[in-house]
Amino acid sequence: MVRTLAVFYLHKPGRFDAKRLPVVEYGLTDAFRDFCRETFDFGGALDYPPLKLVAAKDFASLAKALFTSDGPRGVLTEQGRACCLFMIDDDLLECSLDGVSLRDWLRTYFPAVPKVVLTRQGHAEVVLPARRWTKKDAKVFEQPARYHERLVHLFKSFWMPRFSTALRQYVMVKAGTNWHTPGHNGGRAFANSPFLRGFYESYGQTIFRTDLSVSVESLGDLSAPEGHTPLSEAQKLTSEIFGTAQSRYVTNGTSTSNKAMLMTLLRPGETVLVDRNCHKSVHHAVVTSGAVPRYLPAHWNAALGVWGPSSLDDIRKALQSPEGDKPRLLILTTCTYEGVLYPVWEIARACERAGVLFYADEAWAAYLNFHPYYTFGRGRGGTARYSAVNETCGAHFSVQSTHKTLAAFSQASMIHVATRFKQLLEEDASPQFRWLRRRFALHGRGSYEKFSHDLHEFLRYWHSTSPHYPFLAALDVAGVQMRLEGMKMIDERIRWAVAFRKRVAEECGKDESKCFAGLDEIAGPGVDWRASGFMKDPLKIVLMLRSPKACATFRKALLKAHIQWEKASPTTILFLVTTGTVEEHFEYLFRVCRQFKNLIGMPSAGTSAAKPVVEAVSGQAEVLPHAAALCDGELVALESSEGRIASQFLVPYPPGIPVFIPGLRISKAMIRLVKDVIAADGPGAVHGLFCRGGHAPYLVEVLNRDEEARATAISRSQCALPSFRGASSRSR
Repeated sequence: MVRTLAVFYLHKPGRFDAKRLPVVEYGLTDAFRDFCRETFDFGGALDYPPLKLVAAKDFASLAKALFTSDGPRGVLTEQGRACCLFMIDDDLLECSLDGVSLRDWLRTYFPAVPKVVLTRQGHAEVVLPARRWTKKDAKVFEQPARYHERLVHLFKSFWMPRFSTALRQYVMVKAGTNWHTPGHNGGRAFANSPFLRGFYESYGQTIFRTDLSVSVESLGDLSAPEGHTPLSEAQKLTSEIFGTAQSRYVTNGTSTSNKAMLMTLLRPGETVLVDRNCHKSVHHAVVTSGAVPRYLPAHWNAALGVWGPSSLDDIRKALQSPEGDKPRLLILTTCTYEGVLYPVWEIARACERAGVLFYADEAWAAYLNFHPYYTFGRGRGGTARYSAVNETCGAHFSVQSTHKTLAAFSQASMIHVATRFKQLLEEDASPQFRWLRRRFALHGRGSYEKFSHDLHEFLRYWHSTSPHYPFLAALDVAGVQMRLEGMKMIDERIRWAVAFRKRVAEECGKDESKCFAGLDEIAGPGVDWRASGFMKDPLKIVLMLRSPKACATFRKALLKAHIQWEKASPTTILFLVTTGTVEEHFEYLFRVCRQFKNLIGMPSAGTSAAKPVVEAVSGQAEVLPHAAALCDGELVALESSEGRIASQFLVPYPPGIPVFIPGLRISKAMIRLVKDVIAADGPGAVHGLFCRGGHAPYLVEVLNRDEEARATAISRSQCALPSFRGASSRSR
């Protein structure tokens, strides 16, 4: 099968001569191939896909060419999956279909795909959005051979990774004798060693030669984002691709992104609404910022051993706080570990009405912006995207672990700041956000430049001054890849995952819901989750096993087949489908499922020994977490810690959700949960547990009696914790 990328051309009837279609198509392909050879070819003779030109005479024809008759919810035609560029005649830009304008329709379903408006002499001037749209003289595309170089240059503006290209050019052309860090000096320390040369050869010379230093000023410095360097230009292109006001690269994970962002946004003593079941790094960030956490109710699925989402009712109720305890920020994991997607547009509206910023930890779903499957609703004004930061209605901030699901090295992460946040900060139209404009004020007015300065400063607190340049290059190319071929990649993997689940269910003779945990199985009863806008991501495959014993047997079979899963609970196994997953992976996994199909099925209600978990994590902090974490505590045996206030985290990993948090009073159920994890996976599975030689007794740090009294007094003086009714608040 020939792999192609599709360019869709919406033209006025009678204007485009069908006989010229091959001429334009071949000319575009020639320019695209030259662009690819110059940009992506590292010395080999690579074959690049041709461009297929798909002409449409009106909006309805365009929609039909992109989507099947089943409707727009992700059901793309074969050529729709390959879409990489839109060309639109200028006098069709304002057309509409069923009351939806072409601009809004493209913004909703294809936000990351570049759009070129073809202009002609004598036509009225067109006004375009600032980014993701451009206008060019129609003759450039209608006479591609004549304007070949201009087309190559245009393609570079869409798809050339700025930093990666500059880094490669430096290494291949400009690099000479190095008198700077790192000490291996382009890999010479390894290559010249009789002992380490094998290490050098196994990784390849490029990884060492591109491991440079900030001493190479021409490439840019992560700690100094100002200026026009390849690194700063790469982050600007990433911002354009993801549709943000600003996107920043982070080379030591989303954990660092969370810490820098919360220090930027929060002040000591301010209240922050926190998804209790979020990653430990969010809780770490709450501690370092000095903020007061108010945890949303926990939802635990005891039968499956997984955490469910917070309901919209719980979130709305938490946002309706008295003025003295008014939160400044809501933090949600908007795609849970098991793939439950929140209706971010509803939450964003509720937050803005309450004057609360919405912060989305989107670590597990960096791809939501690149396929129309991840939309909700249809029709006029009723369609929204699940991607947290989008141009319609979403969160004000998003952090993504690019390395988890896209093509990037481990630790590679991104921070995204929404254009809506910039608007709230600079406009006076939202009185409920006056506090925000005071916080980031310059000359008495809200200043986005002041916010950006503060963010950069707090990032300097956390990220390394010696970042690994291949990490930065990987972040650069990850976004470009998703803009260029992300539609096709995600569509393939959704179809593979859907077909796999159906095939396994048929083999087991059951409904899919009896084999794989979907939205209803994970989120649980009592709420109409679908009507509220929640959705299950098909790229998170949660296989259910009948019992803990069945799950243990199945895991052994997977290891024997050399298959490694992402995470397992006593009765479920999570498999991540990423941009690197290939179709053959599903075949190998299916073989194990077929061989052990008698183990697959909905676990009985009595299989989980961790039923008290909701009780264990439903409390609120009694001491300011910042104060509790910095106290001189004492180590006590885990079994003896009941009733004491924790001064450290205990975190079963994965999924990295803390059970003990500084400032929380320890309950019997919390202790039981930690002991169950130790019994199942050993003490090493609980981060923070103190033990010698990996053996009991297992110790945990708590506040001693004197410190508890002192920390309580400090907390009362600094903030209004829920347990200190009547205490003064420093929330501004």
